Amino acid sequence: MTVDIYDDFLSDYHFKQIQNELIGDGFPWFYNNYTVNLGDKKSMFTHTFFSIDPPWNGNQSAFFPLWENCLHKLRCNQLFRIKSNLHVRTIFHRKCGYHIDYKDIKTAILYMNTNNGWTNFKKGGKVKSVANRMVIFDSNLEHAGVTCTDEDSRVVVNFNYV
Repeated sequence: MTVDIYDDFLSDYHFKQIQNELIGDGFPWFYNNYTVNLGDKKSMFTHTFFSIDPPWNGNQSAFFPLWENCLHKLRCNQLFRIKSNLHVRTIFHRKCGYHIDYKDIKTAILYMNTNNGWTNFKKGGKVKSVANRMVIFDSNLEHAGVTCTDEDSRVVVNFNYV
């Protein structure tokens, strides 16, 4: 399993600019009554910045420009999706279902805040949620987010690209 971890991925200035936007009180989060599969009886909030999938069909949210520097740093040639996930604090750690986002491309996760949640990999290993940490891995690796118990929320941004 190859997982690359980069701490302080973005400059402090650029990261704080994005973090203040996403965790600020004016950012539009959208409620989902499931996390991975319909009927999994867990919920989260999301914001899709870009997706090739319906109903977005390649359209960008007004907040897409926040990610231009990050996409350049990831050396993104073809973008499939950028989506943020916000899980509110839970009493106990709760693992979302194992999944892959897309087949045969790259997945990157940028952690927007430090908390005691993490990303778990089905074939072993985990990456702790540390603000401005980027983890990049083959999109065929099954992974699952795990909620936090020590902060108001756990916020990550997922990039799927080639």
